[in-house]
Amino acid sequence: MKRAFTLSEVLITLGIIGIIAAMTLPSLIGNYKMKAFEVAFKKQYAVIQNALNFITLQEGINRCYMYHPNGSMSYQKEAADCEFLTNRMISLLNLKEYSDDLKDNYTLKSKVLSDGGQSINDSCNYDYFLKASSPYITKDGAVFMFCDVYLIIDVNGEKGPNKWGHDVFFMLYSNHNNYSTSNPKIFLTDEFCSIIEKGGKFPRTILRNQKENTDTSRYW
Repeated sequence: MKRAFTLSEVLITLGIIGIIAAMTLPSLIGNYKMKAFEVAFKKQYAVIQNALNFITLQEGINRCYMYHPNGSMSYQKEAADCEFLTNRMISLLNLKEYSDDLKDNYTLKSKVLSDGGQSINDSCNYDYFLKASSPYITKDGAVFMFCDVYLIIDVNGEKGPNKWGHDVFFMLYSNHNNYSTSNPKIFLTDEFCSIIEKGGKFPRTILRNQKENTDTSRYW
């Protein structure tokens, strides 16, 4: 004959289930949020890269990118067309100006690195580029911050956590060191400069569908 559970046994079982749920739910929620940020980033990346492809094809813009000169250890940039490219991006994507106050939500480089974060290139002046950037908001609430050849993408604007490599990504325009054509394609990449806080992912890691940041080389 089956034995009926007593009330105390039921309460103990429910208590155990509650403890297990309390231990596992934060991790599950954290993983879900990170996956949502990654999906949102891929979406915004595709929007920007498609806009770059269109503008460079239609307007012949090919001098707004960072590159690594052959035979040199220095980094150089071709910025003659950057202002025009930025204005065309703003117009094409129907972006609206956004408040500079958003920048106060982001952690500065020294704090990121001291707390266990990583950088593609520690010599990059991330704080300066953040401060000098001009923020614009998209129709779906993402924020793009333009500064010369650099572009910061915040996939959810004012919403948290506002952490590098989680919902905020530091990128730039590159030609992938393509010197074989007179009009090299402009790519949005994390070459040369990108920074993430602890637990975050570099843009290349997300775009390659990798689980870990296995590649931190300065250029692809």
